[in-house]
Amino acid sequence: MGSRPAFGGIDPVTTEVFNQNSFEFSSYYTPTSLTRVRNIAEYISGYIDGEGCFSVTFNKKSAALLGWESRPSFSVSQNEGRRQVIDIMKEYFQCGYIRRDYSDKTLKFEVRNHEDLMQKIIPHFEKFPFLSDKQKDFMLFNEICNIIDKNIHLTKKGFTGIVKLAYQMNGSEKRKRTTEEIIGALS
Repeated sequence: MGSRPAFGGIDPVTTEVFNQNSFEFSSYYTPTSLTRVRNIAEYISGYIDGEGCFSVTFNKKSAALLGWESRPSFSVSQNEGRRQVIDIMKEYFQCGYIRRDYSDKTLKFEVRNHEDLMQKIIPHFEKFPFLSDKQKDFMLFNEICNIIDKNIHLTKKGFTGIVKLAYQMNGSEKRKRTTEEIIGALS
C-alpha cells in the first residue's frame, strides 16, 4: 500500500478514506466531502480535458424545418470500476444522465438538454477553461450552442454554419456523412 495520505486520512488522488490506526480503507466520495480536499470545479475541468467530449450530431428528421436536426452534447466516459468520478460530475452539474456505452464497455455521463448545456455546462468551462487543445473544441461548441439558442439554426444559412463549425471539432474524421452531403440535402 505504500505511504499513508497526508490530508486527514483522505487520499487526494483516489479519494479513499484511510483508517488512521491501520492500513484499511473504504471508498468515500461526494462532491461535498471532496471540496475539503481539492477544488472540485478545477478537478472536473482537468478530468474532462483528458476524458470528455463536446460533439454535435446531425440526423435526418422529416419533421424538422430543414429536414435535419442538430444535437449538441457533452459527455465523459469512464470504466465501471471508477464510476465514482461520473457520479460526482452528475451531482456537481445537477443535470444529465449516466448510461452504459456498450461499444467500449464504459459508463458515460451525458448532457444533451440545450438549457442545461447553456446554463450549467458552458458557464462551468468558461470559468474553468481547458489547458489543452480541447479548449478549441469547447469554443466551437459554445458558438454552436449560442447559434441554436438564438434560433439562427432554423435558417439554411444558420444550419450550414453549424455544420461547418461542428466539422472542425474533434478531428471529425469519424463522421458518417460529409458536410457537402448534409448541406446539399437541406430543405
